[in-house]
Amino acid sequence: MQPLAWSRRTMSRPREKKALHPATLCVHAGHRASPGTKEVVAPIAQTSTFLLDDAAYARMLGGKVDEAWIYTRIRNPTLDVVQRRIAALEGAEACLVFASGMAAIHASILSIAKSGSRIVAHRELYGSTWDLFVNYLAPLGIETALADLNDEAGRARALSKGADVVYCESISNPTMCVADVPGIARDAHRAGAKLVVDATFATPILQRPLELGADLVVHSATKYLSGHSDLIGGAACGGTEAMRGVFRWLQLGGGCMDPHAAFLLDRGLKTLPLRMRAHVENATRLAERLARHPRVAAVLYPGLAGHPSHALAREVLSAPGGMLSFAVAGGDAAALRFVRGLRLALEASSLGGVETLVSLPFNTSHVKLSAEERTAAGIVPGLARVSVGIEDAEDLIADFDAALEGSAS
Repeated sequence: MQPLAWSRRTMSRPREKKALHPATLCVHAGHRASPGTKEVVAPIAQTSTFLLDDAAYARMLGGKVDEAWIYTRIRNPTLDVVQRRIAALEGAEACLVFASGMAAIHASILSIAKSGSRIVAHRELYGSTWDLFVNYLAPLGIETALADLNDEAGRARALSKGADVVYCESISNPTMCVADVPGIARDAHRAGAKLVVDATFATPILQRPLELGADLVVHSATKYLSGHSDLIGGAACGGTEAMRGVFRWLQLGGGCMDPHAAFLLDRGLKTLPLRMRAHVENATRLAERLARHPRVAAVLYPGLAGHPSHALAREVLSAPGGMLSFAVAGGDAAALRFVRGLRLALEASSLGGVETLVSLPFNTSHVKLSAEERTAAGIVPGLARVSVGIEDAEDLIADFDAALEGSAS
């Protein structure tokens, strides 16, 4: 199937003998039935606390609290299963799951940054990440500089003033800019900084940022990893040492995932490769149709040859993803008429579920930005963000065609 026939560079790390492919890891990593653990599906350990014993005391006294069975905010068997599965998919030594994607981002950033630190972030960011960096970390003495990290000269200028953290998204929200993760990682490390990559839009099926040089990778597990719009969660992955600091923020910040949410996340992961194939195929067909529609001013999708990131995407992603954005001719008012005219796709925020969701960044994800700040971030008037679901592509195209015809004033 052509949409998933792009370069496999992100999965090309030399494999050990008999190493398993991602689709197999999605099903079998993290938990397998055995004579000692007969459940084919990992059970839910719906408990807040555990019976203490000498082994738990020894770990606590030895400074290994993260390894002890004490309290679900610290460790839980159900969370262990899904963390092992995601770590295997990312090629990471360790993974932690969180109550939300923002909790994972917050813990990952503050595991590195402190008062006096400087963050250099790509200028095209998810609105809540921008809000955290610009409005909430600044009073703590953490400076954030926004730059075009795909531009080598601009990246060099931003890093010349020093940095402790460099931050980007594999595919930016909502402009679909594909990050040059290898180049950004190289320059970040030269500057003495750690690179954190939000790979929510890519998932481990399309990219494994740690193999491209990232130090930490974060996900909103609410989205594609769970895939059914029925839980809130986050994940962070990295090397063992890097994750120790992330664990401390999880432990003290308290943003732990509930065991039942972890169970649902683990169930969703098992079908991730199948869902991503359907998302990509539908997004490709819808993007191609929108690019020809007279009511569409522009389409932002890395799978289209005219997208600025198209060539780079073919190098660092195995497929262009299931997200796209497009500008409705006539601006934000026309875009609002468009979404209100949809009969199949749903007017809703979030993404990565089996159903197609459409939202307008100006009044949802990026509402905190001024009009000037949205323009600087590439969010043009009339921009609609689409999380393309797994419905029949013909039905989606018909729905978008009819709603676009009705968007004219």
